[in-house]
Amino acid sequence: MNLDFNTDQRALLDAVERIALRHESRSVLGASHFEPSLALQVDLDGAGVFDAATIEELGPVAAAASIHRLAGLPQCVELVAAALVLPLLAPTLPRPCALLWDRRDRPARWLPVARAAVCVAGGKVEWATLSDGDVATVESPFGYPVGRLVAPDALTWQAANVDAGALRRLWRVGVAAELAGCLDAGLQAVVAHVCDRRQFGRPLGAFQAVQHRLANVAVQVEAARWLALQAAHSSRHADAACALAHAQQCTSTVVYDLHQFMGAMGLTLEHPLHRWTTRAKMLRADLGGAQAQQLALADAEWEMEAAA
Repeated sequence: MNLDFNTDQRALLDAVERIALRHESRSVLGASHFEPSLALQVDLDGAGVFDAATIEELGPVAAAASIHRLAGLPQCVELVAAALVLPLLAPTLPRPCALLWDRRDRPARWLPVARAAVCVAGGKVEWATLSDGDVATVESPFGYPVGRLVAPDALTWQAANVDAGALRRLWRVGVAAELAGCLDAGLQAVVAHVCDRRQFGRPLGAFQAVQHRLANVAVQVEAARWLALQAAHSSRHADAACALAHAQQCTSTVVYDLHQFMGAMGLTLEHPLHRWTTRAKMLRADLGGAQAQQLALADAEWEMEAAA
């Protein structure tokens, strides 16, 4: 994989960075453990960020890198379907769109604000438009709006002319990038904290034990980022499963260490760390969790060997 972004990708990511910095300063902390941002969604639409995956010079790599950066904001917007799944597979579906795995009645993030839902069960992909009253909000500790379809079988589901395997691959890439972005944002906040917080006459970050733990976290988080970008670049099912398996498997340890070094402040609504880590905890279970991705990786590798 070429580790350098091309000129067009850098231009897009610079635009994403400017949008992110502008909205980062507008975040309202202290009121809730999540903060959906319509204004951020409008700015991203206006800048064409969600069209990047379909443009040859940008492609899924730029889309995944954009997801990674935007996942690091205290605010949240629906990213995986908007930036990867819909542009490449179902561009006519309305957004925001909630992705349902395996069952229609499964609680899912973004359902309370979604205009459409896509359900992937086995080799079948179906979609339905949503109206007021179709979704019941589910109270949850996670950093996303979560809902459940009130009467899923009463909706008008239509078969989508979409390859279920391709959708799962893009879904895995998007979740891996979003999860890596959440963990990276939490790591940067904790590093800033241990540099400023002093104990025993020196910063916490000056203690070697703290340095070693956070260095290990940095290795895991940076690996998650590059695996997600590699999966976006290669379009291989095995790479997508590997990227998400790693990100999901390392989440528990990374989140534990981040809160360990941030202390009680990281659990308050006034600090954004809990937003990133509660999102990460929900993403950790997406598509069946790390074990399901490891099985998918083994299946993909076996199929490649059988076809060789």
